[in-house]
Amino acid sequence: MTKNYYGAALYPELWDSETVETDVKHMKDLGMNLARIGEFAWSTLEPEMDNFDMSMLTNAIELFQRHSIDVIVCTPTPTPPIWMTHNHSERLHHSADLIPQSHGSRQHICTNNPFFRERAAKIAEQIALAVKDYSNVIAIQLDNEFKCHVGPCYCAGCKQLWHRWLEEKYQTIDQLNKAWGTTIWSQTYLNFDQVPQPVQTPFLHNSSLVTTYQTFSMEKIACFAGEQADILRKYTDIPVTHNTGMFFDVDNEILANHLDFISFDTYTPASNYAGFMMNNDRWRYIKNSTCRYMLLETSTSYTGHLADYPKIHHTGYVPAEAFATYANGASAFSYWLFRGQRTGCEQPHGSVVSSWGEPTIGYSSVVETGNLLKQINPILQRSEPIEPKVAITYSDRARSFYVTEPGEGNDYKTLVNNFYQHLLDVGVERKLIPEGHELDGCNVLFSPFLRYISDEYLLNAKEFVEKGGVWVVGPMAGDRTAEHTWHTTGGLGEIGELAGVSQIMQFPATDSGHIGAAYGHQAELGLLTNVFSPNQGTTVKGLVTEGQAKDHAFITEKQLGKGRIILLGSMPAGEEGNKMLRALIKDATTDADLSYKLNIGRGIVVIPRRTKDGRVQLWMVNFTNENTSWQADKKYVDLLTEKQIEIGENYLTPFSYAVLEEVELKRKIPIDQPALVDVLL
Repeated sequence: MTKNYYGAALYPELWDSETVETDVKHMKDLGMNLARIGEFAWSTLEPEMDNFDMSMLTNAIELFQRHSIDVIVCTPTPTPPIWMTHNHSERLHHSADLIPQSHGSRQHICTNNPFFRERAAKIAEQIALAVKDYSNVIAIQLDNEFKCHVGPCYCAGCKQLWHRWLEEKYQTIDQLNKAWGTTIWSQTYLNFDQVPQPVQTPFLHNSSLVTTYQTFSMEKIACFAGEQADILRKYTDIPVTHNTGMFFDVDNEILANHLDFISFDTYTPASNYAGFMMNNDRWRYIKNSTCRYMLLETSTSYTGHLADYPKIHHTGYVPAEAFATYANGASAFSYWLFRGQRTGCEQPHGSVVSSWGEPTIGYSSVVETGNLLKQINPILQRSEPIEPKVAITYSDRARSFYVTEPGEGNDYKTLVNNFYQHLLDVGVERKLIPEGHELDGCNVLFSPFLRYISDEYLLNAKEFVEKGGVWVVGPMAGDRTAEHTWHTTGGLGEIGELAGVSQIMQFPATDSGHIGAAYGHQAELGLLTNVFSPNQGTTVKGLVTEGQAKDHAFITEKQLGKGRIILLGSMPAGEEGNKMLRALIKDATTDADLSYKLNIGRGIVVIPRRTKDGRVQLWMVNFTNENTSWQADKKYVDLLTEKQIEIGENYLTPFSYAVLEEVELKRKIPIDQPALVDVLL
């Protein structure tokens, strides 16, 4: 039986023992069974170098244990104490203009610095030894939100590591020069020590330099995580996790290799519920070896810091978030934070109780969510999420290409978020997978905005299609090499050959007057666009009807083995473009073996689960602030209200939810008889 957790972050180092005990009792009264502690407490645990005091941690763990609350203990490496950095600017993180960061916030140190790594290893060792025998410590979290506030470091130490890393990667400087095309603008290097970091320059750096430096940085932060995890595992078998996010400068696929399971933080508002669901649909599938994941930070009401007061959540949104999170398979839903902070830069941030201990504006949502978990937990225990048959590749490596080449100001997460929204609108099951994820069990694969498609990815996708899968490639996919250069054997490299197109042209189509026709719709074309001519055996599904690229294809389809490849060369814009893209999605998924097929209104999200006896459950949630309709294709019963759902149009009220299970009638039910009498088999 999977234990489902409900909790919040607590900071015992900030409060006296009486206040901490009051908060722990309060957490218990709210139905919470999880606390997260320690991620910013280094100066409390080691006030002076080698003067360790773990009593704050152990006292808190014992207090939680007395109240039957489990704990995630964090390593405090995002906030090194002042004794580590004072008069040692070489240990600090350096920005691209070579300015060192300052003590007083967080993530201000270079995580590649040897002295920092030595001290981080020692504090991790001390924590592992202190907590290893407590049965209520269920995980150790590494650091906190790697690379949330900073990107790559450009200090002198990182420069030396960069040169060694390049030599290991390319072996000879001639190989690097060839891969990067450094004869352009006289950039040819004579040895690895001459290769600069992509710091401030009069215009723009070589794309290969910028993208490769991001790869270097992401590998190095994963290396730090691996080193910390190895130290912890030397002393304890407590599982290791990390709370990451969608927009941090990390490659979560390689980071996850060092973790037993992954956790995430999100503060997504209701207006971007697709962004919230992307998190759930991604982190569950970040590893091939496990689907376990936790939501460790979200807001009770609003985020906030000294420089920004974001809008408050709609009433009902937080329980809707929790419903979707648990339905999707997460084993924890946790707030940042329990008691509001009285000092520091995040005083305005929403919390469960204020710094003076009274309920906040979000308190009623916390109570409602606790009651919700009590209601749905028995149903959760009798079922499990159904593996989606539709997959979308989401790649942090792909994200780095948009850091180098944003073009029209494009942001990778936003691009994928908008594309993903259409899958929600169509109402198909879906999951976000990293590049190296297994495709077994999938019927349809979408690869949008994946500028570089590796040989390994291409081989897996090709085999997937040959076995009967549908692969939708694009837009803005396959047009760059690993070094962020153009292909020289065709604008899309092997993708063009596999998809059966030639004469490829690329241009920015936004506001260019290009109109495309496909699937019975006409729409303006946008973003960086590829148009092409079909080779023999390739069918044109979308044709440019107006503009300089008139009569060129922008959507094609080709059979390959038992499956098909749909090549999407441009992003249709506007409402007609949305209809066109949704029609493409329906076409791609029409033969997929989906768990459900419902017509749903925009804002409704469906999460399928299966009971132990094989029944399909549809966990539905309305993420909008209005009544939203959906069409029932058969009779269901809502397990939460025990009401029967009739075939035809039905509604979900604002931020409401339902757990639907298909029913079959044993006998005709009199109209005046209760809906559940003699209904379930």
